[in-house]
Amino acid sequence: MTLPNSIPAYSEKQEGIRFDLHHLEEKLMISPLKKLMFKYFEFKIFKRLLHSLNIDLYGKKILEGGCGAGYGIEAISNHFKPSEYVAFDLNMGMVRRSQTKIKHKGLSVNVFQGDVTAINLPSEKFDAVFIFTVLHHEKNWRKALKEINRVLKPNGLLLINEINNRSLNWFERYLKVYHPKSARFTWEMFRNELNQAEFTILREYLFLQDFGFFVGRKNSLEKKFK
Repeated sequence: MTLPNSIPAYSEKQEGIRFDLHHLEEKLMISPLKKLMFKYFEFKIFKRLLHSLNIDLYGKKILEGGCGAGYGIEAISNHFKPSEYVAFDLNMGMVRRSQTKIKHKGLSVNVFQGDVTAINLPSEKFDAVFIFTVLHHEKNWRKALKEINRVLKPNGLLLINEINNRSLNWFERYLKVYHPKSARFTWEMFRNELNQAEFTILREYLFLQDFGFFVGRKNSLEKKFK
């Protein structure tokens, strides 16, 4: 499978092309603003949700899908001290940025170019998977949810944040930033697809009704998170 280095903005009319970052989003992903947003907003909310569930991921095996410029890698490594940390991104430019950050910070993380719909890793390997605003780029996002479930251990956790169809429609109308229409969903649809992918939603938080944070547990015969 050939994966892209970088992909410019596309229209949904162009068939058969995988969607990746619009050039404006790519600039945001590597900006100091994104780093601040991640540290003081996105990651902080996930820590709060985990605390409310009395779940500690310290020393666990963690996977991050769509690692971008590596802000998640730095935060998750420092906070949870994973026993194993693996991360991937579809965009090779972002993979290189993350690899540079790992080397500079002296972090023990394996980063590779990969596809969230076909994760090249063993089944039932990870205690938790983090996905930060990735699925709205992916036409086959339902397949991605099932792949994430596959690589999680029984009762493993999915920590995922996303933006809904209303926000994406606004971006397209006013900023001319396009995303696949098949990857636009209401929160009701998103919850239903999480259930279809065999996740139980443990906690959720909606910011302004457009930015959603979800903690899901992989359905299993076992009831206790290990």
